[in-house]
Amino acid sequence: MFRSLRPALPALLAGVLLAACGLVDTPEPEEVEEFPIEPTPGDDPFVDETDPEGAEPLDEPDVFDGEDLTDATMTTRSSPLGEHLVDGEGRTLYVFTLDLPGERTCTDECLETWPVFSTDGVPSVDGEAREEFVGTIAGDDGGEQVTYNDQPLYYHVGDEAVGDLTGQGVAGEWFIVAPGGQPIVEEQD
Repeated sequence: MFRSLRPALPALLAGVLLAACGLVDTPEPEEVEEFPIEPTPGDDPFVDETDPEGAEPLDEPDVFDGEDLTDATMTTRSSPLGEHLVDGEGRTLYVFTLDLPGERTCTDECLETWPVFSTDGVPSVDGEAREEFVGTIAGDDGGEQVTYNDQPLYYHVGDEAVGDLTGQGVAGEWFIVAPGGQPIVEEQD
């Protein structure tokens, strides 16, 4: 008797499963009533209601391009990587290890990311920076690019605040500079 039920058993199970699927009621989604929201004066945090013309546009952020210096000052700053060179405003200075002594090899597009530390006057030193290491080379803009230990100095456009070290170790060729004149090749954590 059971032998005759064996071929029908899969069909019987399939029928039971299909019937069970039909027993579950799926609720229909409820309709949501829409309420249009009209803006009211004073709702926009970006509009100055005291100014009838609206808010003044924000000034463009200052992006340092390395070209607004007249008399360059160089000093030092402490960081987790050690004491290193910064300009008189505290902005980090870098060397490019592919530069030759007294000669800049970073040009054109490179300078868009790495603006030169330039001067129109005589660079001065403070802190642990050593005066005997400070010099200049001719810049493309008629000014002078400041050098330290005969290596041209640059900024990194990614450094937005005093103490930033975003250029440290970029491409294994850009490094901050110790007061003794050597690049600090350690990576930051």
